[in-house]
Amino acid sequence: MRWDDQEFTEVRPGIFGATIDSDQLTVTVYRYEPGCAWETHEHPEDQVTFIAEGGTVDFVVDGRPAPMSAGELAVIPGGVPHSATVAADGERVISVNVWRLRSRTP
Repeated sequence: MRWDDQEFTEVRPGIFGATIDSDQLTVTVYRYEPGCAWETHEHPEDQVTFIAEGGTVDFVVDGRPAPMSAGELAVIPGGVPHSATVAADGERVISVNVWRLRSRTP
């Protein structure tokens, strides 16, 4: 399977995602465009995020800044509030995110 062949849909202004599910996992590739923001949210599942390419995503996890760049991985425990922003003058960012099987609502 190639992610380039998957349909990406806009899940937030400037944030596009493509998702596949297995019996146990949900995997989503997000494309963050410069100037986008994902508001503070939380979910019951642990989240594993790997920044595959591009610039920096300014995450805030449990109120603490946690900037991530290409090649970095983070595990965000379930129930912990977090947000993500890419600066307007930044580069597009591609991330790979994995959760225990979850609903398709971003």
